[in-house]
Amino acid sequence: MRYAICYVSTASYFIEPSEVVEILDHTEVRNNEFGVKGLLVYSDGNFFEVLEGEEQMIRELFETIKNDPIHNNIIPIFEKYVVKELFKDASDENGFISQNTQFQKIRIENFKECIKDLDSGTRNVVNSILAQFGKNSPVGKDESPGTKSEDPGHSFLY
Repeated sequence: MRYAICYVSTASYFIEPSEVVEILDHTEVRNNEFGVKGLLVYSDGNFFEVLEGEEQMIRELFETIKNDPIHNNIIPIFEKYVVKELFKDASDENGFISQNTQFQKIRIENFKECIKDLDSGTRNVVNSILAQFGKNSPVGKDESPGTKSEDPGHSFLY
């Protein structure tokens, strides 16, 4: 059975836009290599990430994240077994997506559809957090949905 962990964290220092790009690219490549599916967004000094995969891998990865000096104030949103894969249709080749991903067919709305199987309290928390990330994004203000911001400090995957 697959396992998923979702968390938010604050960056422990100001991250230059170029470093944000490097972090997102590295995370996407590494997680795809290990068969980890999920989602990572960054906005205004905060990370929101969902990791899904084999339980031991996900737990070890989360321990690594908790010890990573870039993260501060890590708040787990949920840690649970998932009956229905949250990111089953993420991509045949690349199941982990970040706001830097080239696979723009994946949208937050698709993820929201997947989380409907979570209990209502957890689902409401996740939706609320995603809404806050969306508010801090220029997407919808100066960009059309499905595009990504050129400023990774405020970009958001749709």
